[in-house]
Amino acid sequence: MKEEFQFSFSGLKTAMALYLAKLNPDELDLHKADIAASFQEAVVDVLVTKTMRATEATGVRHVTISGGVAANSRLRERLGDEISKLGGCLFYPSLSLCTDNAAMIAAAGFYAFEKFGPGELIANAIPNLRLV
Repeated sequence: MKEEFQFSFSGLKTAMALYLAKLNPDELDLHKADIAASFQEAVVDVLVTKTMRATEATGVRHVTISGGVAANSRLRERLGDEISKLGGCLFYPSLSLCTDNAAMIAAAGFYAFEKFGPGELIANAIPNLRLV
């Protein structure tokens, strides 16, 4: 059941990159707003659908979103509408607090660099790497 709630946007990003590569600069300029809106809607649709599946499976009716994605007004609107249909509430921080994890990772890296100097370059991601 756990896999049912996971999501990846790598296929969508690849499809978008291939589509954009086929466009000449004039076509891209003419359609860039529609392309961006369509991409956003596809991402929001996946996030809302998976979240609603999770609420149905768990009985949870109050949902919190955070991080950079929580700044997206379309996600707030669609997810809020769906959750309210269940009698629940959607919670999210003010926009000034909707920051991306990259800023936090960069800050941790900066302080680690100051304290320990440059680290070893590695090719693989280590998702459970401890921060010292």
